[in-house]
Amino acid sequence: MRKAIAVLAGLSAVSVGLTACGGDEKGTEDGKVVQVRMSYDGDDFMNQMTWMVAAEKYWPELGFTEEEEVTASPEYLAGLIGGDVWIAQGESDVIWAAVAEGSVPLTIVGVAKDTEAWWMGAVEGVDPENLEGLRISGGPVGDRNITVARNILEEIGVDPDSMEWVPIQGGSDERLTAMLAGEIDVAQLQPRHQAQLEKAGGTMFHQEFTEVPQEVWVVRTDFLEENREAVCNYIKGRVQAFQYASEGETFTDNRDEIVEITRDRGLEPTEDEIAEWEQEMETQLALEGGASEEAFDAWNEDMIANENVPEDFDWREHVDFSCLTEVQEDLGLPVEPGDL
Repeated sequence: MRKAIAVLAGLSAVSVGLTACGGDEKGTEDGKVVQVRMSYDGDDFMNQMTWMVAAEKYWPELGFTEEEEVTASPEYLAGLIGGDVWIAQGESDVIWAAVAEGSVPLTIVGVAKDTEAWWMGAVEGVDPENLEGLRISGGPVGDRNITVARNILEEIGVDPDSMEWVPIQGGSDERLTAMLAGEIDVAQLQPRHQAQLEKAGGTMFHQEFTEVPQEVWVVRTDFLEENREAVCNYIKGRVQAFQYASEGETFTDNRDEIVEITRDRGLEPTEDEIAEWEQEMETQLALEGGASEEAFDAWNEDMIANENVPEDFDWREHVDFSCLTEVQEDLGLPVEPGDL
């Protein structure tokens, strides 16, 4: 089954017997939310770095006076549904499916990453002009990256069904490992793997970035209704952190300072992760916290085609970008997608 469906199984289990949002009201003071309690699906350096900047420089000034609680876990949505956290960040294919499932109403409030890397690599000895019959992977069955891989193949004139599709659990790291171990010939990969692939004699023969709301922020609808100020302040801190992390012509004016912030918090980036800084800022992170309405429409069509959501699913019924719009206007940033 698709990864999204596996997550939904967990959501159904924790949605039974829910109490009022917030559970024991942890992280509140006199009825006001004073603590960011967040979960997200991946603990890569850029994800961690950006919330750490928000926590260090912006959230305290926005009323979050208690130290934040942030966890990275495959169960991040279950934590949101159960009230252990009040905001979550994750891949949009999973969140679209969770929103559509609807046992607990969820609302999408902003975008963490607005670009998707359509990159494909091959091991040494593979001719990108002759891929038919070779082994390829985009991840486990139903993974979004399979759709990306099929789209890439169609773009370069290769029939996706002419190749042997090999399911591989995990993400791009695991697909690269499988390639280097000789288990597959071609894979949809992330840009961070280019150097390692080329060092092993392979090639990253397709490199394209496509605007999509790839990762989003989501809250329980009832929490948003009761604690809108907290949601707005969370978004403002994250967007301010994005802006601070990307200052300068090469996006690196504050890089060294931020790396020290992460080290002080126990996060030691690798040389490769630091080297990705410019590319991540320019092509991955949603520096203004949003994405275009057209990108949302295209994403929604893919989610319908991939059976993550029903054919009549309308993403506009499940978003509230009023906080994001206020933040963008306050910070003098382009307003996108705006209030819908």
